[in-house]
Amino acid sequence: MEHATLCIHEFLTTNTRRCINQVILLFSLKGQIDININGKQGSFDSNIVIINHSDLFRITHAEQLVELKIPIQQIIPLNQLFFNCHYDVKVLNSSEYLKHLILNMIEKLSDHSTIELPQLTEIIAILEQETKKSNDYFYTPNIQSDNELLNKISEYIKCHITRPIMSKEISATFYISASYISILFKKYLGISFKHYITSLKIAISLSEVMNSNKTIYTISENMGFNHYANYTQQFKNYLNLTPISYRKRLNLLHHKSVKLLTTDVSDYSCYFKSQLIDKPQTFNIQTINLDYLEYDDSAKQPTVFIHIDSIMDVIQTNLNQKLNFSDLSNCYLLINNISNLALETLNLNGIVNYIDTLFSQCMGVVIKIKSIEQYEKVEQVISQFLIFKPKYHNHNEMYHFMILFDTEYLSLNDVNRLYIRAKSLSINIKLAINIEGVLNQTQNLNHTITLLHRFNFDFNFIDIERNDVRAMVHKYSNRFDNISNYQDYYEIFIAMSKLKPSKCVYTKITKNYFTQRDPKSPLGISEMMQHFLFLIKNGAAIGYELMSKNGSDIALMNQHGIYEPIVYIFQFLKPFYNKPALIQSNYLITKDKHGIHLLLFNSKQHTTEKTQKFILKKQSSISKSILFIRTLNREHGFIAYALPPIFNNTFIEQSLLRNIERSNMPKSELRHTTFPNSPIEFDIGHDEVKYMLLTPTHK
Repeated sequence: MEHATLCIHEFLTTNTRRCINQVILLFSLKGQIDININGKQGSFDSNIVIINHSDLFRITHAEQLVELKIPIQQIIPLNQLFFNCHYDVKVLNSSEYLKHLILNMIEKLSDHSTIELPQLTEIIAILEQETKKSNDYFYTPNIQSDNELLNKISEYIKCHITRPIMSKEISATFYISASYISILFKKYLGISFKHYITSLKIAISLSEVMNSNKTIYTISENMGFNHYANYTQQFKNYLNLTPISYRKRLNLLHHKSVKLLTTDVSDYSCYFKSQLIDKPQTFNIQTINLDYLEYDDSAKQPTVFIHIDSIMDVIQTNLNQKLNFSDLSNCYLLINNISNLALETLNLNGIVNYIDTLFSQCMGVVIKIKSIEQYEKVEQVISQFLIFKPKYHNHNEMYHFMILFDTEYLSLNDVNRLYIRAKSLSINIKLAINIEGVLNQTQNLNHTITLLHRFNFDFNFIDIERNDVRAMVHKYSNRFDNISNYQDYYEIFIAMSKLKPSKCVYTKITKNYFTQRDPKSPLGISEMMQHFLFLIKNGAAIGYELMSKNGSDIALMNQHGIYEPIVYIFQFLKPFYNKPALIQSNYLITKDKHGIHLLLFNSKQHTTEKTQKFILKKQSSISKSILFIRTLNREHGFIAYALPPIFNNTFIEQSLLRNIERSNMPKSELRHTTFPNSPIEFDIGHDEVKYMLLTPTHK
């Protein structure tokens, strides 16, 4: 497959074209670049422009334009779900640093026409970390032209792109003539109606050509081409290769090599000197103007499952008094072993009262069922609970019972019978299933997915960290080839299954989930916050251990029953749930009647800098504000530093533990500030996160 290419154009204008099989980065050394992307005209001066795979673009005027084209085959090793993502330049923080890297590559390539450069990997990593936006399905751009009718037509095409679309269908749908359709596309996009649809189909089809073993004939049918030969010819028109030749060349690209197409760059040496003398540091400074924020994202509320072996283990210890996780959003206590759920009076009283306590804290109870006998026992306990606590029936108070069918013990026939039985009860019980057992019984991934959709469980658990589970999904689909981390396994399964992310539970996360961490150190903020960003963007469901048992566990408490940092991060996130928000790679912001909520953290893994500077500005009229701050770092809230794991098996007197616990909480403080005269600056360490509430004072 082709190299990444670099080029400097003294002057450049282009016709409208579709970006296919690559991502393009552009910037002007002279600060002059006018470009139309997906129907929207813009002037970018000296800023970076990102053109995604599938984007339409037309360069209307550019001088001294630097162009980097990155083949998607060089990106996919860092992003297995590339086709379900796009890069949003509006959230790019490291623009100057990217330009520094690109010019550095040009300088090195001026002596070598084609070499492998580590800067390319770093550029891709920055795009992934700072600008990646995930989509539920393959990325297709939104057209933002000046004509609203054209925008609606393009949205219709986007929704039906995988089937044949003719101009007469558009005419009938929007009550316009075929000739007027041609005029709209030519006038506002500079491209014909046919070219628009065909190029988009070819761009989208690359996902199946690359990631599946389907025949080219099948792919052409899936994309709505009437004839296989037509698809092959159109594919060749856009990529200069037939689909079969494209597939054969996929495995030839083993290095991230870059080729310089401009033979002489001496005329631009002055730019290299000015840009390369000092390495830009601005990529490590984030300025946030609080007056001009767009809250286009939504922080979705995740669902948390807390694993315990037996409910009696909690009832009979002091954890019964400490276990209050109302800050964990939708929260369930997952009981993996119900052997102690006997119906003797002593046990039953304790169980009923404890479940009542959990419900009063808005927590639910999940009971894993491994046999029909266990189901009958649990059904009886639930019935007895509602008899002893009639308020849940009489006053319609919420109760949250869930049964998890363990298909590694229960047959699918048994699950079907118990599913029908549970649904016929007069009480409200949620139902869940573990996927690995279904997959093991069906021996077919597609059949498994069909069954999951047919049952429509409230939650579907998959333990992707188990070696045998990953081996099974590998066996039944090549979509999982060349994947090295658990998150990609999980996301690809969700994409394949087309189940809602909020209904797919990552059964129990461990530190092995984080591939770039130091196994000897506690989990850092940068790793944790990337995990939390995934949760709130998708409203995902996740399982944690209640109490750490071994070095790889991610738990809510350490072995002495003291909160781990993860609990405090959940507390920080609570004000953001289910509100319009601005979600970036290293901060979150939302606004409500109480004021502006901010969460600042350092996620800059591509830099050796230890701190991230934030500058908060407000340009509106002078106003006094109160700033409430909570800081979580190694000195405040990281119990692993105050009480290292080496003391896990050491007896520590309770009064000492209480003192350690009280001193190991996030630091809270109040500040008084005046905008716009006094911008607020913070230096956020690598293992640090700050929650802030900015509230205007009343005059």
